[in-house]
Amino acid sequence: MTKKVFAVSDLHFGHNNIIRFCNRPFANSEAMDTHLIDEWNRRVSEDDVVKVIGDFAMGPPATDAFIAEKLSLLNGKIHIVLGNHDQPVAKFGQGGMIQIIEDFNLGDKVKVMPDLYSFEVGGIWFDACHYPMREWPHERINGIHLHGHVHTELKNANLIRQRRGRHYDVGVDMYGGPVEITPDLKHLNSPTGWKV
Repeated sequence: MTKKVFAVSDLHFGHNNIIRFCNRPFANSEAMDTHLIDEWNRRVSEDDVVKVIGDFAMGPPATDAFIAEKLSLLNGKIHIVLGNHDQPVAKFGQGGMIQIIEDFNLGDKVKVMPDLYSFEVGGIWFDACHYPMREWPHERINGIHLHGHVHTELKNANLIRQRRGRHYDVGVDMYGGPVEITPDLKHLNSPTGWKV
């Protein structure tokens, strides 16, 4: 089987308020978390790679053990670019993502990547950062910028896309789960929203 590459951001596992903030179709965070895991595993095989571009979990239930459990339930290798709600090191009573990976023996499955992370798929460069950028490292050679953070509310997103066609919010609210990254961008150009 050929390894596929996916991207997603702003999952917010455990975060009840995100349901209201983003009009997610769930009664509570437990229902949302179950759907996110099921949808992820429906799309992603164990051989695939998922680029999580920030904000994996948030809220009082997001303890180190909670985060480790969610990571362990997801298919594929996971590369995490930290977002504003992810902690790289101990803070707020959490060990931080790096410590969680070590403490729960997730190093073969999960890796923390730099804040600005570039990768190639089929000869096309993708620059991933949790925050939207006006310019990105591979822009001048037709590279694609993948981001999250704005939960579909990026001001002038259509203007940016029309001007460049290379700037994508891969937030879970856009695609309902991880979106497959392909050189032809067909999945990125077809946001589906939530299918519950």
